[in-house]
Amino acid sequence: MNRFKLTIALISFCCLFLLACATKVSAATNLAVISSVATQPTLQNSITYVLRNNPNLALSDIRVEVKNGEVNLYGKAKNGFQRALAEKFLENMDGIKVIHNKVSVI
Repeated sequence: MNRFKLTIALISFCCLFLLACATKVSAATNLAVISSVATQPTLQNSITYVLRNNPNLALSDIRVEVKNGEVNLYGKAKNGFQRALAEKFLENMDGIKVIHNKVSVI
């Protein structure tokens, strides 16, 4: 009987652990937190800040346009990886509905 109780306790602990891991926890300190009702200029400034201050991105002439949650990215990237990375950084930001990545590779 003790082995059965131990098995149930272990399974319960594993389920709780997996549930805790599945929740979205953000400990990033360099990302601006934006509410879903953020104004367009605030969202545009936050996106520009995230892209320009990320050491993993080497984008030049970056320009961001925001309209009704739709983001248009313009600029130049050294390779396709940099272009895709710029879009990936913005995927989980609040207030963004669609990202149109128009960054060109030079």
